[in-house]
Amino acid sequence: MISVIPCFSSFLVLLCGHHVRALANSPSSSPTSSSFSGGRTYNYFAFGSNMASSTMINLRNLSPIASTAAVLPDIDSHSTFGVPGVEPSSAAVEPLLDSNEYNPQLLQHDAVHGVLYKLSEEDFVTICRTEGVPFAYVLHRCRVIPYVGDKKSAGDERLQSTFLNHSSSIENSTSNGNNIKRTEWGIPAFTLRAARKEWRKSEDIPPSQSYLNVLIRGAEEFSLDEEYVAKLKSMPAGKTWLGGGLAEEMLRVAEGRKNNKFPAFLMSWSFPALQVVTEGDYK
Repeated sequence: MISVIPCFSSFLVLLCGHHVRALANSPSSSPTSSSFSGGRTYNYFAFGSNMASSTMINLRNLSPIASTAAVLPDIDSHSTFGVPGVEPSSAAVEPLLDSNEYNPQLLQHDAVHGVLYKLSEEDFVTICRTEGVPFAYVLHRCRVIPYVGDKKSAGDERLQSTFLNHSSSIENSTSNGNNIKRTEWGIPAFTLRAARKEWRKSEDIPPSQSYLNVLIRGAEEFSLDEEYVAKLKSMPAGKTWLGGGLAEEMLRVAEGRKNNKFPAFLMSWSFPALQVVTEGDYK
């Protein structure tokens, strides 16, 4: 008898791999990926539970090449699809404007903070597969602004300085009312957007407290702006049937499995610590 689950899993791997390679080979995707001695790499902006490096390393078995705090302007964050009573919703982002334009008036107020990861092609395919691309999420091209977190306002300050530094080129670019064509600021990357239109337009569904705690853990780990962390901490939690949700427990089990599998002195060899990098490392 053929096992349905392994066959479907293999199908997802092939589908995600094909999707990623198609993006890499398309003319418009070249800025979001690059090559190095180990092969092609991808920039991925995480804003949900993937902000926590332990989620990436222990739960998803990935080895990020680099990571840093980052902010994505002109975007709205919301909580959408999930499993009622277990994990009611997951984080998603929705562009406020066409991907080729931005509004300088919104730049200061509508932004999502998160973590910019540099991943190998294999790890990027794994992210797509484990996040349910293209059924739950679809890939969205964006430009993010990296910063070194200070638990204060480094992200907002970097956002404002980036805007000011590009003001001259903005003035010379094509305008369309209050919207201006994007210039070459920031780092090109992929992030995740809800796959279905009805999910994008639906009202927010409060996530579990467990899921929120993982988001807060990642935000504090990378010292994201205190105002943004406070926003995460003030979000209402959704109702769950058992406890406060499963996200933290899944992560704890994954961490325990890894810790039991390898002696402590081998952990640093198998799962190297992530490094905060400069903007040039993502190009």
